[in-house]
Amino acid sequence: MGVSPQSEALRATPRLAPGCDPSKLALDPSEGFLLSRIDGRTPWALLREIGGLPAEQVDRCVERWLGEGILVLRAAEAPRESEARAAAPDGSAELDPTLDLAPEVRQRILEFEGRLGLPYHEILGVGLDPDPRAVKRAYFRLSREFHPDRFFRRNLGPFAAKLERIFRKILEAHELLSDPVARAEVQRSLAAPAEAARPEPAGGPRVGPADARRRLASLAAHAKALRDRQRKAKHYFETGMAAFRAERWLEAAASVRLALAFDPGNEAHREAFGEIQQKAHEMRAVALVREAEAALEVRDYARALTAFEECLQFRPHDADLHHRAARLAQLAEGDLRKAKEWAALACELAPDEAPYRRTLGQIYKAAGLEANARRELRRALELDPRDA
Repeated sequence: MGVSPQSEALRATPRLAPGCDPSKLALDPSEGFLLSRIDGRTPWALLREIGGLPAEQVDRCVERWLGEGILVLRAAEAPRESEARAAAPDGSAELDPTLDLAPEVRQRILEFEGRLGLPYHEILGVGLDPDPRAVKRAYFRLSREFHPDRFFRRNLGPFAAKLERIFRKILEAHELLSDPVARAEVQRSLAAPAEAARPEPAGGPRVGPADARRRLASLAAHAKALRDRQRKAKHYFETGMAAFRAERWLEAAASVRLALAFDPGNEAHREAFGEIQQKAHEMRAVALVREAEAALEVRDYARALTAFEECLQFRPHDADLHHRAARLAQLAEGDLRKAKEWAALACELAPDEAPYRRTLGQIYKAAGLEANARRELRRALELDPRDA
């Protein structure tokens, strides 16, 4: 039995050495599964719990890979004072007066960040095999809550980086669960190594030579499948990055999404996917706003409203876009249900904008909800007493 690493090493975080290509390593399935858990953020001590192998075997693998130059070790760092406050379990983050975040919002961010290591469906709060509508609804809800643009120009301190991590993970979960091909590949990527690494039951029946050969053949097949998946992931990633450099955002996003699906543990793919997908969404949203404005110029209100509605899929955090869609739904279509929903969301996202309150009040008035209308119009007048 090997000697367990010192406590200081267990607190450190292994990561792939620069220039190391995991697809070129000769690994058995259990080693491949362990290596897929090494993401540059997970400490050595936690790898012993989630690596799919006994702790002593995890230690031997990590020590060997460190010696071979496959991994490097980043020592545990003491958190900066502001980060320590933000992560403190005693609630001291809520007492920092320099940040422009309500205490309950800070606590919600901290709690959600702690869930980012869960499977995608648990991050979104949907079932194990969700339908696309459930995935989309969950994404809209969480994006409205955590999109960094919601907190534009606020002093967020360490919460700025937390929000960025949270939103990218929400976006990643949405994209991979929405695409049937990508979702199937993610499930295969995660299931095969875990199955190969599963230990034999304690006290089980003794196996003979034929059983052992079958087991070895199965492990070899899993190892080959893992290397094949990593090669495919590398191909899709390189294709996607070429499209990204050529500013073909949607093509780049589709390719890198497949790279991440084939090799979910690859941190480089994950980082690139978040950046590319945000760019693709923004470019699509800009095009849809232009389409809506062009339709308005020729009074094609139905086409304009359709474009605005699709644009909200890419900008669920955009209060002004919700407000414009609400006014169009009310004035052009007479759809008070949609108009009320979008106007209420605009007020939720930007509660101190008088025009948004006025529009919501007018919608309530048109629907015959006079008490609600008076409440919103009174609030609009408080925010802007000069509004005639």
